[in-house]
Amino acid sequence: MRTNGYGKPIIALDVDGTLGDYHSHFLNFAANWIGKPMPHPEDINPGLRLHQFMGVPLRTYRECKLAYRQGGLKRWMPCYEGASEMTRALRRAGSEVWICTTRPYLRLDNIDPDTREWLRRNDLVYDAVLYGDDKYRELKRQVKPRVAGVLEDLTELWLEARRLFPDAVVCLRDQPYNRPLGHLEDRVKDLKQAQEVLLAAVDEWRASWNEKESLS
Repeated sequence: MRTNGYGKPIIALDVDGTLGDYHSHFLNFAANWIGKPMPHPEDINPGLRLHQFMGVPLRTYRECKLAYRQGGLKRWMPCYEGASEMTRALRRAGSEVWICTTRPYLRLDNIDPDTREWLRRNDLVYDAVLYGDDKYRELKRQVKPRVAGVLEDLTELWLEARRLFPDAVVCLRDQPYNRPLGHLEDRVKDLKQAQEVLLAAVDEWRASWNEKESLS
């Protein structure tokens, strides 16, 4: 748990599908592991669960995902252009960068080292890492008043972050699998646009913080 950072804004960044091209990487692995063609990563998923979109039973999907994790493939998942630059720009602007991922930290002992190695290889700077499906609830528990912005690709988690951090700028990273679900008002097309929006969020948070401090 982080205990300092008073007066410093936080930007929370998701990993898979947000900073890294997880779906292309995983679907390519799945095609070879399962032995059948998978949908193209740019195909629009009309709101189906991933195993349904892939056309495989849920059990097969889970076995494939476990093999993907255990094989250390997350270490060389492609990183989206602009990820390193964005984290560094956010740091220069005076914010902390928290990596928030649903990867199951307590289930497989290679998740944390694989994640940190991926961050290192792709030259991403950060201040903390949170794991698990409850990542945003844990973020709220630790540092809610300091969260200035969130970047997420999964609509259900984007909605949860909006609910938990109503005063923050919560962006949805544009992806083929979240386009049919709407929510166009807070969508960013790439990390360059995300950087601009999140830097503005840092400035807005700091202005609000300074105003509150002046009145206290």
